[in-house]
Amino acid sequence: MRILYLCHLDPATCDYPLFLAEEWKRIGHEVYLLPYDIEYTNNVVAKFWDSLGKRDNDLRFAFLERRVASACRQGRPDVLIIGAQFLTPNGVKRLRKKFGFLVGKVIGYNNLLDGETASLIRTSDFVIVHDTYLIPIIRGVKYGKNPNVLFMPCMANPEEHQPLDLSEDDRQRYGGDIAFIGGIGDNRVEALRRLTAYDLRIWGGHWQKAPELARFVRNEPVYGLKKTKIYNAARIALNIEDKEKQINAISNRIPEALACGTFVLTNWCKDLELTPLVEGESIVSYHSLDELEEKAKYYLNHPEERQAIAEKGREIVLKSMTYHEVTARLALEMERLVAQSIKARWTERNKEP
Repeated sequence: MRILYLCHLDPATCDYPLFLAEEWKRIGHEVYLLPYDIEYTNNVVAKFWDSLGKRDNDLRFAFLERRVASACRQGRPDVLIIGAQFLTPNGVKRLRKKFGFLVGKVIGYNNLLDGETASLIRTSDFVIVHDTYLIPIIRGVKYGKNPNVLFMPCMANPEEHQPLDLSEDDRQRYGGDIAFIGGIGDNRVEALRRLTAYDLRIWGGHWQKAPELARFVRNEPVYGLKKTKIYNAARIALNIEDKEKQINAISNRIPEALACGTFVLTNWCKDLELTPLVEGESIVSYHSLDELEEKAKYYLNHPEERQAIAEKGREIVLKSMTYHEVTARLALEMERLVAQSIKARWTERNKEP
């Protein structure tokens, strides 16, 4: 199967498209990544145009549609995956009619009301979600719904996320009692305020909006080896899902940190129930801010229990929560849809007059 993936590829923004592509290639598929941030955001002409205050969505969509068409002429993909609001629904229809591929839309956050996302869901042949809350909302055939919804759970890449022997300099730079990686959100600010008595490290952008947490913030890009070092150096890797962006979903930060052998404390989310992780044995969650404070204090003071839970979590992640496991299943589901499409077109062409 040939896959063209239009996505963000700046590692400080999003790294999972690269991991997905690597695994799909490993199992025999041809994958071409078309990075929006390199093709457009970092394009010299686009930057100049934007600097003049002339940001024009029609120009952006037309530019990207031409780039996708060019990539399709070269690679003749069976599937086009769209990672965000990069094309208009009409643009998708034109490209699909011309090149005959299936279109998959990835919903990274619960942005159903963002721009033309709802129209793209209806236009696409399938939708990939990471939040089970969206599945019954999207799945269907009426009211602009889509019957083909594929679930992409959280996952880690063991080649990237693994235990490291850190230098003393790395431990000083990245270490601390509690590490949180992510952008600002109201519920995140509320939770982190409860942990200011500890050596708290907050890694991410836009935290200037919470000045009371300024002394804990490292306003730096976090990706690749740096992210892995942060996980390794922390006593507790804290995960707080942004409730503005998802309902049931859990972040890749959970299996990533566990794959590094780090203890994870997370706010409870329903999709945790779909993982093989067991509360108190391979992961620890909290339901309230008082419980967050209580468990952070307890596990910082009980390193042996913390380590035992982290080791069990790593064992589970390596067995069943990796990109290798997830991408193989997604590929099979996409191949099934491609085969159905080919059969339907063949049947249509061979109808008796």
